[in-house]
Amino acid sequence: MSARLLACALALTGVAATAHAQIAGATYCSSAVYDDNVRAEGAGPIDRVHPLLSRARYADDVRNEQWSTAVAGLREDAVQAFVAARISPEQQATFLAQVDSVLAVLPRLPGPGDPARATFVADSVRTIRFLPVQGVDAFRLFRRPTIELAGLAANQAKALCWSAMSIDVVLFRLAKPLEGAAIARLGRLNTSWANYRAYGYTRQPLELFIFRGSVHDSLPAKGQWLVGHLSAGGEISGRRADSLTTSTDAVVEVGRLWYRRDYTQYAGLSAIAAFPARSSIAYGAMLHVARGMRGGILLRKSGTTWRKSFVMSTDLYGWLEQSKKAVESKLAVVRGMVVLPSRDGR
Repeated sequence: MSARLLACALALTGVAATAHAQIAGATYCSSAVYDDNVRAEGAGPIDRVHPLLSRARYADDVRNEQWSTAVAGLREDAVQAFVAARISPEQQATFLAQVDSVLAVLPRLPGPGDPARATFVADSVRTIRFLPVQGVDAFRLFRRPTIELAGLAANQAKALCWSAMSIDVVLFRLAKPLEGAAIARLGRLNTSWANYRAYGYTRQPLELFIFRGSVHDSLPAKGQWLVGHLSAGGEISGRRADSLTTSTDAVVEVGRLWYRRDYTQYAGLSAIAAFPARSSIAYGAMLHVARGMRGGILLRKSGTTWRKSFVMSTDLYGWLEQSKKAVESKLAVVRGMVVLPSRDGR
């Protein structure tokens, strides 16, 4: 039985290795190249761009933070490797355009102590761009335009992947001292998103459809449009205290909010229409003074005159969500009381 299990394990390992090898570029574009045993003596143009040899060759420039010098040197090495491997002009142009983009922004790199350095490295240098990406059946370089490695000869895959990985090693060293700053920035972004989700004005289906945002947004928008936003409102009308009447309205808003205090507060203005159960539609405006504090004035035509009333509303979707959470928490307590045994074990 043990022999059979061992044979199965070896077979599965072989299948996995075969599947990995079938991915175009896997031999030269994966992290396994850092386990290679390479020698600088007698290395030709293609072998010279192996990331282990490049790392040793430009170690002094990296240590002295001569980033432009190191990247420019690697660019020249890549050009020679591309010629030797007969890389197509289109692929060369795509690759070198990425390198030139880095070289163009490096002179503006903020100093090591500058708070803007982390953002500049992430958004302008974009150090991750040269890391080969494994697809379903082939490795590729860059996002748009992309260099696909499927169908390339071994020397072509070496020249492209090794050149990219050599530059990636340098840019990784550029970004590494920023890890602390990046973690702190991530914490701030996480806090902002958490505040927005906890305290922000609910975005309803129509608003989500019209203003979809982007997956690349690092922060929520500072402003929020309200379009057909449904709220529950309490309307108060009457001229004297002893003649006041109240009604419950469905309030539809069209307006805009602006966030402040790291998305924990907001203010804004909306045009509104109120739909009471037993009266005509009223129109007016609502002021959002702060989170949870909003009210407005309504005008309703009665015969030949316009009557004024006041309205206060609540975020209906947000209220329903809070109510749901309250019910779920109470239900969890009840379930605990039912499931947990009493002290006497019954």
